[in-house]
Amino acid sequence: MATDEARRARIVEAASELFTAQGFGATSVDMVAKRAGVNPRAVGRLVGDRHDLLVAVLAERHESVVADLVGQAAGAPDRTPPLSALIEAAHRLQEAPESSWDSLELEVLARARDDEAMRAIGTERIAQRSANVKAISESSRASGGLDPELSDNAVVHLSMALSLGLAMLDPVATHRPTPLEWDAMIARIGAAVAPSELLLQPAYEVSERWRVRVDIPDRPGGMARIIRALAALHVYTVSLGVVGHGPGTRTIDLALIAPPHVSAEVILAAAESAGEHAHITVGSPDAGRDLPARMLDAATFLVKNPEAAPAVAAGVVEADNVEVIGATEGVDDRADVLRLQWTADRHVLLQRNWAPFAGAEQARASALLRLSSAIARISGEDDGAGWIDPVRDSTVWIRLARPEDAQAVAAMHERCSERSRYQRYFSLTEWRDIQLRRLAGGHRGATLVAMSRDGQIVALGNVFPEAPDDARTAEIALIVEDAHQGTGVGTALLRRMLQVAPRMGFTHVVAHVLADNAGMKHLLETTGLHWATTVAEGVASMTAALEGEPAVEVP
Repeated sequence: MATDEARRARIVEAASELFTAQGFGATSVDMVAKRAGVNPRAVGRLVGDRHDLLVAVLAERHESVVADLVGQAAGAPDRTPPLSALIEAAHRLQEAPESSWDSLELEVLARARDDEAMRAIGTERIAQRSANVKAISESSRASGGLDPELSDNAVVHLSMALSLGLAMLDPVATHRPTPLEWDAMIARIGAAVAPSELLLQPAYEVSERWRVRVDIPDRPGGMARIIRALAALHVYTVSLGVVGHGPGTRTIDLALIAPPHVSAEVILAAAESAGEHAHITVGSPDAGRDLPARMLDAATFLVKNPEAAPAVAAGVVEADNVEVIGATEGVDDRADVLRLQWTADRHVLLQRNWAPFAGAEQARASALLRLSSAIARISGEDDGAGWIDPVRDSTVWIRLARPEDAQAVAAMHERCSERSRYQRYFSLTEWRDIQLRRLAGGHRGATLVAMSRDGQIVALGNVFPEAPDDARTAEIALIVEDAHQGTGVGTALLRRMLQVAPRMGFTHVVAHVLADNAGMKHLLETTGLHWATTVAEGVASMTAALEGEPAVEVP
């Protein structure tokens, strides 16, 4: 025979199912009794009237996941930084508003204006959650994270209005922010209500290392904003560096130490609140070390171990994978891949999953590879990466291109006439994207530059596969600044390009030249190679087999 305790449990469960399915107003005591399999008098004796049923259901069947989360944080203020707890709670709210205020609770609050019993129930529910938020507000104030001029009651009121508003909007909202956009806004609000001079009490042990990459506004105060957003979470910034630039932005890299209960998602939200395109990964103990010291240590190691350059370069930029490949193998540069020339016939491919590579990282890794090549040359292992060639009335230094050559190469192109640029690219507008992307080995093949005695880049040459998977035929092309045409610079550069091509395994070369570009065709013909020429749509395609050392005489 069922006990009163078992009957009461069935009654409350039946009431919960009916209230949730059709609402409080459409549910009667008789309906609850019928579903529970008892008579209406038993409902009154064991639970009470309809309002008592509602109280029992809310107490036993409807709990708030978010309220519990906030309550746990309020009960352990020395464990979780207040803003971190609020961002986590707000994330849950936006992700599933019903986890904080379900439809039955919302009905109670909607009826509270005209129903005294409902008002009493709603007041009690609000009071419970308000107490938790107030505890977090007080904890934040105590640690220095909340402006002392702000009222705890105001903070609580705003939090309650926000959570209720989300739950009310959920069934009808058509435009929702992404979780990261929402979290970033909450993080910005949290940082905004902190004191103007944010200096928190060191109330939390910090032990978790993180590394963050983010684009910040390239304006005064942009750096301060990201530091403040992270500091509001009791996160320490142990190192910071600028690794790239974009239109109106700077890309910065930060090494952080955070309390263990501040999650990666919360840190990412703080970074997005002050910038954009944020990325995060677990940090390494070395990430906080002085970067010049790390580079000097790497250089010192390479003096005795130049063959370890690819691994050392990968360590400096914290790549996930490193591979040494032939100059015609693998993939070209992309956001997650950094391709660098090591020697004329060997490239280093670095890959990283957590964030795109930045320009400064490309320059650092390339510098270490060049250092290893220089050390090898001193030891008598010439890798052919640089030549001093005589030209008319002077000399020219020809070498592999580097990432930092980008501006000088762009300046050289600007000094060239439109005619010279058109003869090289068959276009007046595409040279910038094509050449600046190919510098320093970002593509299969090799890029060479020629420098005058005063250090200016005056010519550029490319040797790369005719087709992406073609390891047999190399396309060659070069451009010489107008002021240095006719001096032998082009001849010297072409000679070195034809020396580099067979080192990469090519057996043939092809040059696509405008049919009326007599100067370039003559230059190719003086190499001593046997050229076969076909002409189509005003372009002469000249192909030759590489047969030993090209016979090029420097005037």
